[in-house]
Amino acid sequence: MSTPAFTVRAASAGDSHSLELLARLNGRSWPLPGRTLLAERDDVPVAAIRLTSGTVLADPSNTTVDIVNALRFTRYRIMRQGGQTGAARSLLSLTRGLTVSA
Repeated sequence: MSTPAFTVRAASAGDSHSLELLARLNGRSWPLPGRTLLAERDDVPVAAIRLTSGTVLADPSNTTVDIVNALRFTRYRIMRQGGQTGAARSLLSLTRGLTVSA
């Protein structure tokens, strides 16, 4: 059985509620600060990673290792290209509409 496709994109200000929910599911009191990538399956946020630290928040009931690995790899590519998160700001556009299937 194959894993359904998911999308990785840059989180926006409109995603603050989703990030807060992911933080609560992970026992954190506040969502990740700073630039964040968000993974969605069927338009439902299932995981996030902070670009600067690599900290991951994931919905334990709806996330696979493949999704977390895709977030980490996308972060790696962005950081490798930009060398720092300030330069990565423009590189975040590369993640718009990135659909990944395992």
